[in-house]
Amino acid sequence: MKFKLLYLLLFFAPFTFGQSTGMHSYAIDLTEVVDDRVKVTVDAKLIQWSNSEQNIYNFHFPATIPGTYATLDYGRFIQNFQAYGTNGERLKVKSKGNTFRIYGKPEHLEYWADDTFDARIRKNKVFEPAGTNNQERANFLLNAAGYFGFFEGQEELPVALEITKSPSLYGLSAMDSYSYGNTQNFYARNYHHFLDCPVMVSKPDTTSFRLGGAKVTIGVFTENGRALSQDIYKQVETSMKAIEAFLEGELPVENYAFIFYIKDHTEFESLFSGQEIKIGTIFKAIRKLAGKGFGALEHGNSSVYYLPDFGGTTVLDGMADVCIHEFFHILTPLGLHSEEIGDFNYIEPEMSQHLWLYEGITEYFAGISQLKGGVIDEEAYVQSLLRGKIRAADRYPTKKMSFTEMSENVLKKPYKKQYAQVYQRGALMGALLDIRIMELTQGQKDLHDIILTLRDTYGPENSFQDETIISEFVALVHPELQQFFDDYVTGREELPTRAYLKKVGIEYNRRYEGAVVMDPLRDNGYKTRGIRSADYIEVKKVSKENPYQLQEGDRIERYSAELEDKFGGLEEGTPMTLKVTRGKSSFTIPYKVKYQTGSKKHFIRFQRTPTAEQLALRKYWFEN
Repeated sequence: MKFKLLYLLLFFAPFTFGQSTGMHSYAIDLTEVVDDRVKVTVDAKLIQWSNSEQNIYNFHFPATIPGTYATLDYGRFIQNFQAYGTNGERLKVKSKGNTFRIYGKPEHLEYWADDTFDARIRKNKVFEPAGTNNQERANFLLNAAGYFGFFEGQEELPVALEITKSPSLYGLSAMDSYSYGNTQNFYARNYHHFLDCPVMVSKPDTTSFRLGGAKVTIGVFTENGRALSQDIYKQVETSMKAIEAFLEGELPVENYAFIFYIKDHTEFESLFSGQEIKIGTIFKAIRKLAGKGFGALEHGNSSVYYLPDFGGTTVLDGMADVCIHEFFHILTPLGLHSEEIGDFNYIEPEMSQHLWLYEGITEYFAGISQLKGGVIDEEAYVQSLLRGKIRAADRYPTKKMSFTEMSENVLKKPYKKQYAQVYQRGALMGALLDIRIMELTQGQKDLHDIILTLRDTYGPENSFQDETIISEFVALVHPELQQFFDDYVTGREELPTRAYLKKVGIEYNRRYEGAVVMDPLRDNGYKTRGIRSADYIEVKKVSKENPYQLQEGDRIERYSAELEDKFGGLEEGTPMTLKVTRGKSSFTIPYKVKYQTGSKKHFIRFQRTPTAEQLALRKYWFEN
């Protein structure tokens, strides 16, 4: 094995070891799966230990990892842990929680790692994108925290991983690697980098492209064997180019990996296609889908997705939205993060106060970049995306907790129930903060400029202090910006949504009462039902008057978006048509737009005659 040793030495030559000496060296055998478990070995001979007065060495598995904001306790999935000394003798080991305490200097460890995908647990369930999967000869999702622990105090050591696998499988990761026979070897700067680079081992279905000088690879495993990497690329291509333009063609990574695990649920296709639905299918879907953690988890230069395939194009619907958000994490927290993340405590995690920065602004950038890149227009951005954030953010218990309080205590009750608000109130907070920055600087700076400046100041290797980042933020803009943070980020005031949107010529009412456009079916007594992922609604019951002479079962092409425009609604009397399908025939029914007195929650529309000042600020927001 001289070749492997030579490569190892050449690879680690550029690294600066500093005060740390040695390395974490792991090996995992994926060719033999026993009861969903795989064997892991750890070579500790390369670690140069500092003197231990008690001759006790702690080997830890993470309680959680960055980006999850939940207790995961990976040590639960480790079984038959054995430690061996210099002469091969077995050493005494005691386990407690996520820690294995070894009595005597270890040179070699062996244990078995169970996967989390099949674990039947309720308390502290592992979110699937942060989980592990041991599917023999098919798929292994290696989120490192679930397989590879670390010796206490040795987190900064470089890491080497050797995977023994079937010849038909390949490991995709953002880490550097090389293959030798039936092994694939990966290398990381330290344990933090190692945990930040998941590996998925499966039959290759990959598509690669260049973006801002970086190589981006989409790798997919589908349980039903469906090849999807090319289709996913087509879904996200336009959005990725919009991100490239938003970041001015400069990405802070050399390579990026999108890792997809697609769960096969095509048996429930009828629930989403408009076919006749059997009650048994509904109950079966409830049993199988309950508790599934569909979603994604970001890493520094990769992201992991666990998504369902319900047949047709359902697996691709909304794919761009989730990928955009995760990809934008290359800004925060990869390039801008606090000490709590940069020096993450895997044993007793301490959370940062600034989820508004890591998740809220990331989600905001994901949307505004698509507007600035021409993927969506300003009407779609405001009426759909922004309005959705406003509506959801309205449920945040502002009077009970500030956003920084929630962030800092997100692993505890009652704060953890509010975590999803980072994508709602956090994103809305980002939009209003952006408007305020542009207002205070007369359009000379925006939120994007400030984040890039702070990223250049700190970067991936340096952390800011939780207590000082807001003052640094304010110093880059204007002293008056401090009030925004005092009131809405660290404070408990309601967000000034109405007042700030008015600054850009957009009218918002939490509850509007006045003239509203009539729905041609609902407001004429028809009963309808919507079909998810279908472009039509179905008539369930006709009204007594039945002004359009419809029949039960008629399918009407969706029309609600056509009734309203950016200014609130089409003019009364505007001619429209209902597009109807009845059996095998199709026809249209004319009608005219009508208004009635009514109310709407979270009503939002562009002002028809904004001032020059409002238009200028809106242009900064939407176009610069």
